[in-house]
Amino acid sequence: MQKSNSIKIPAFDKENYSIWKRKILLFIKAANPLYPGILENGPFIPRKEIEATTVNGEIIPAHWVPKDPSEFLETEKEKMVLDDHLQLILLDSLTLDKAMCGSVISCTSAKKMWIRLALLCEGSEEPKANTYISI
Repeated sequence: MQKSNSIKIPAFDKENYSIWKRKILLFIKAANPLYPGILENGPFIPRKEIEATTVNGEIIPAHWVPKDPSEFLETEKEKMVLDDHLQLILLDSLTLDKAMCGSVISCTSAKKMWIRLALLCEGSEEPKANTYISI
C-alpha cells in the first residue's frame, strides 16, 4: 500500500478560529515558502526601474513602475500566479462555511481575504499577533 504525501487543507472552523488559523498558516508555509510573503505583502507585481531624467528643467528622480505584460519574464509570470494559488487554498478551506466563503469571495488577493477573515473572526482589521508566518 502506497502512502500519500499530501496533507489536506485545514477546514475553516469559526468556533475554533485560533486553532484553524495556526493550522492554515502551517499548511501555507509548508505548501510554498513564498506564500507567507504573499499573504503579508500582497501579490507579486513585476516592476521595472525608470531612470532619473530631466523634463523642462525639472529633475524627475528614478522610480519603479509596473511592467507591461509583454515585458514579463517567465519567472515573474510564475510568481504572479502564486497569489491565485493562495486564494484557492483559502477558499478551499472555507468550503464548508458558505457564509464565510461568501464574505471573502469578492476579495481580489489572498492578503485581502486574510484581512477580511481577521476582521470577521477577530473583530479587527489589523490581524492579531502571529497572523502571518511568525510561528
